[in-house]
Order: sequence, then C-alpha cells, then structure tokens
Amino acid sequence: MKIASIAAVVVALFAAGSASASPVNLITNGDFESVAPGYTFSSGFHVVNSGSSAIGGWTVGASSVDLIRNAYNAINGYSIDMLGTPGPGFLSQSFNVVAGQTYNLAFDMARNPGGPAGQGVAVNFGGVTQNFYSTAAASNTLYSNTLSFTAASTGLATLSFASAAKAGTPFDNYSGAVIDNVSVMAAVPEPETYAMLLAGLGLMGFLRRRKAAR
Repeated sequence: MKIASIAAVVVALFAAGSASASPVNLITNGDFESVAPGYTFSSGFHVVNSGSSAIGGWTVGASSVDLIRNAYNAINGYSIDMLGTPGPGFLSQSFNVVAGQTYNLAFDMARNPGGPAGQGVAVNFGGVTQNFYSTAAASNTLYSNTLSFTAASTGLATLSFASAAKAGTPFDNYSGAVIDNVSVMAAVPEPETYAMLLAGLGLMGFLRRRKAAR
C-alpha cells in the first residue's frame, strides 16, 4: 500500500475515533435494571438462584445472588449482592472482542452492611483476574473499580464476578459485596497515537523521495 493511501486510512481512523464521543457498553444490562416479571419490587431483596435467567443478559452460577433495591446498600435502582441467600454467588456474561484491541472494565461496589468489611468479588475479565475488597469500616463507602485486558484473538471473551472475602474476613453466606453499573468499553487510541503514526509516515515519504533523487 502506498504511503498516501496509508495516511488516508490513518486520517479516516482518527476521524472515526474523534466521532466516537460516546463509546458503546459491550455489556448487556450492566445496571441490572432489566429483570424478569415477578422479580420487580420497590424495596428489599429477591433471591436469584443458579441457572435463573431473571437478570437480563447475565448467567447466575454457584448457589445464588440477591437482587436488591433501596436496601442493603443498593447503589442505583437494582443492584446485586454477590453473596446470595445463601451464597456463594457467581455472575458471568460473554461479549465480542477483536484481536489486539484493549478493553476497559468499570464497576461500582459497596457492601451489604449486614456483613463485615473485607467482603468483595473475584473478577475474571478476559482471562485477567483480580480480587476487589471493601476495606473501609463505613459500610456506605462506594468503590469505583477498573480492570483492563487486551484480546489475543477475535471472538468471545467472558466477564465474571464471584463472591469473595479478604483473608481473615468471615464468610457469612448472606451479606456480601454489592455491585452495579458494570461497563466494558473498547479503548480508543489517544490523538497523539495517530499523530505519531502520521509523523512516521511523513518521515518514510521523505526518505523515499530522497533515495529516488539520488
């Protein structure tokens, strides 16, 4: 491909990236507001057992999770207490990825005040794993957590949350970490990246012209 053609592609990519002011959340129902009839309520909790499809887009595993609202430190509307009744709880969802693309996970976490500090979640994000714990004594502390991974191949990747507890923290099987506002976004290259690539192409063009002039 000629340098001019490559430069045109880079400019087009830059324009497309600039136009993407609102990245798309690759996770379905990341705010947990889409729930099956019979699970809607104004306050309290509802047990969602393993294998249930009541939480739109999500697969429930292990024992159960609790769908909560206006109680137990629910964050916005409906949230999920990962330590169901009883726990442990597990949630997962798959999403499409492209090889070489970096993806960023963000989610909010609190803890059910019925359980001690140290309740949390074990996250597996496209094969990258990390545990996140509620460490503050105040039960109403909100944690905004992030994690990233770069896809090795094109296809499906999986995001999962499993109830977890920090070493030395009692695992009471009922009051655990509360999660909400889950999002996965494809990382958009910074404008400086395009500028560097264009500069490199310009240098290549200069060297080619200089070589041809000899």
